[in-house]
Amino acid sequence: MIPPDFQAFFTASVAASAALIGLLFVSVSIAPERVFGPTAEASRQAQALSAFTALANIFFISMASLIPKSPFGVIVTIIALPAVLQTLLLLRLVPHWREARIVWRGLFLFLVSAGIYAYEVFLGIELWQSQGANLDALVNVLYVLLGAYAVGLGRAWELLGAPRQGVVATVMDIIGERMDRTAHDKPASTGQETPQPKS
Repeated sequence: MIPPDFQAFFTASVAASAALIGLLFVSVSIAPERVFGPTAEASRQAQALSAFTALANIFFISMASLIPKSPFGVIVTIIALPAVLQTLLLLRLVPHWREARIVWRGLFLFLVSAGIYAYEVFLGIELWQSQGANLDALVNVLYVLLGAYAVGLGRAWELLGAPRQGVVATVMDIIGERMDRTAHDKPASTGQETPQPKS
């Protein structure tokens, strides 16, 4: 059972996440072939899937918290597991990330998302074992949901075609460019030694 002090946060979170999911559906439905079509870019697919996973995760956890006498820890654990699995499925897009030269950025965002949902599973188990009495774990769930909001909003913003800005985006772009340049300049190994000119 959720203490009354937390109800205001979860109530606002339900409304906010539901509105953002609706806007995400609208933005995708305008040109769905750009996201899920056969010629869709891997980056757009990752952005849409990451945004939907984050916002759906927030919505269901927030909604479940409003059910009286619900086993909140069990619910958080169950809801977080599909988010972890959905995030792991993003690794299927790694070959496409290589083609688009966004491997390092994609892997960074994958690790951030996976870390958020994995910690959410941990907190859910903590609340499950304490039967919701662990207030520190409950507070941390709120912070994790804020982190999921950041991921969801950031990915949705990129999906709309907004330019990537900020310190993290700049650093990741610099690292990605250097790694791609290194991989491009490195000669492919053929298994044969280059013959040395005779003196």
